Amino acid sequence: MALPTHPAGRHRGGPAARPRPQHGNGSEVPGPPARLDGLDLARGVAVLSMLVAHLSPVGGPADITEYLTAPLFAVVIGVSMGLRVLREPPEPAARVVLDNVVRGALLVVLGVGLQRLYDQIVVVLPHLGLLVAVLAPLALLLRRTPVLTVGLAVAGAVLSPVVMARARDLLGGQGGDLGGTARTLLEWTAAGHPYRLASLLPMALGGLALAAVLPRAGRGVRGALVATVLFGTSAAVYLLGASSADGAQAYSGTTAEIVGATLLASGSVVLAFLLVDLGRRGRHGSALAPLLATGRLALTAYTLQIVLLAAVAAARDGAPDDGWASLVGTTVVVVGVCWLMDRRWGTGPLEWLVHRLRVRPRGVSVSARSDGSP
Repeated sequence: MALPTHPAGRHRGGPAARPRPQHGNGSEVPGPPARLDGLDLARGVAVLSMLVAHLSPVGGPADITEYLTAPLFAVVIGVSMGLRVLREPPEPAARVVLDNVVRGALLVVLGVGLQRLYDQIVVVLPHLGLLVAVLAPLALLLRRTPVLTVGLAVAGAVLSPVVMARARDLLGGQGGDLGGTARTLLEWTAAGHPYRLASLLPMALGGLALAAVLPRAGRGVRGALVATVLFGTSAAVYLLGASSADGAQAYSGTTAEIVGATLLASGSVVLAFLLVDLGRRGRHGSALAPLLATGRLALTAYTLQIVLLAAVAAARDGAPDDGWASLVGTTVVVVGVCWLMDRRWGTGPLEWLVHRLRVRPRGVSVSARSDGSP
């Protein structure tokens, strides 16, 4: 069975997608991009990897997901942003930037609130919100320059450990003179552990470069070859980094870790597009439906996870959340709820909110726009 088609009015892209709204003179109004199932599947894999990283027993084999989760979110953000700025006709630059600043601010506010609700997990949303806001103008400047984008990503990977070390020296020395807001901003941008903009931005730039070639690189034999090369190169980088003085541990922010993680996440995105393409051609595409739904509702899935774990922790007097029973139970609830919401309403509550907050061209109503969000 091929991938399930979507009911009328649920805009996912593809042959049955609704036409874009038009101005009175008949010209197209640029709207947000149609949803791409390959990108949604990659988001769904990121959510699943996140659940394993958060809830599997510490020190077990599942710790390998620590190498993939945050980089995959960052690369997917880069790919989404790249696909948006490459659309024709292009959106006004001011609207793209403002749209993403608003979305980034929402992620920051939501992430801070979730962190206060539950402290057994370091919530990545504020860091991703900052990344979204910073990446938007860069994506516009780097539009159609993938070689330059790759160069900047590599430069960022090389400079990130230096910036991180300087920021941590500052916090350790004069950090006591910094106010709470300044200290938090320095941690989010460069000094923090495990997440920091200085490490996530090169990963997102890698995704930005990938967007330029993804439509051609995510199908058939070419897609399999590209994914294999990316995974193989990632493994080589990690091995070289592990044998160096700096190492290549997850979240370490070393050059090897950033480059290896970017290649690993990029290969995962290409593989997701390849699996969707194979699913459409074969008989088992419907097996991807739960992960696709989770990817479409990734923000709701992340929030539901934190709320659920906070409720369980309160009932268990703050007991640690690491354990196979916790992982299986939380995964079933999160993926199941997202799948049901997607089938029933085609969106989740937080995705609906993000859509409502989009900056729209004058005269275009909410109902005339895609329900997809990059």
